Amino acid sequence: MIVVLGTIIASGYYLYSRQPTFDPPTAAIDGLPGTEGVSRAAADLPTRTMDGKAIRLGELRGKVVVLDFWATWCPPCREEIPHLVRLSERYRSKGLEIVGLTIENPADREKIQGFIQRFQISYQIGFATDEMFGTYIGPGEQPIPQTLVFDRQGRLQAHLIGFNPKRDPQRLESLITRLL
Repeated sequence: MIVVLGTIIASGYYLYSRQPTFDPPTAAIDGLPGTEGVSRAAADLPTRTMDGKAIRLGELRGKVVVLDFWATWCPPCREEIPHLVRLSERYRSKGLEIVGLTIENPADREKIQGFIQRFQISYQIGFATDEMFGTYIGPGEQPIPQTLVFDRQGRLQAHLIGFNPKRDPQRLESLITRLL
């Protein structure tokens, strides 16, 4: 029991303390890591928002889109979300669309809704399917948060892994303003 608990704590600390990266643009959606040969249509996977509405990335073409994979139990996600809320409020009218994709079970809707209210999340929240997570982030266990930024044509422009509060808010805002 102690070994299992120690392993859980150590892996959580690793994911929390892992130095985040900000990858420069490398390719269009088709070239996301782990998606070689996946067609653009396959990357346009559907999901459901908290209110049950269907959403697809392709429907958001013409806007700068930020996809953020997160969970309520994730400490760096809790640090990142207030910055995303401010960005959404500041740039929504200029064409920014932020979509938070929780990796949690849709059955935990009540817990997630409480989290949304507590953090005053004003952007769309959807549920990341396994297929969506694997396509956009990659196979296997991956750290969160992971944030992908797409330009108005739906091309991947940046991929942030983790969250560094001293660096990432400014870099993300700078990229968004350039793309808008």
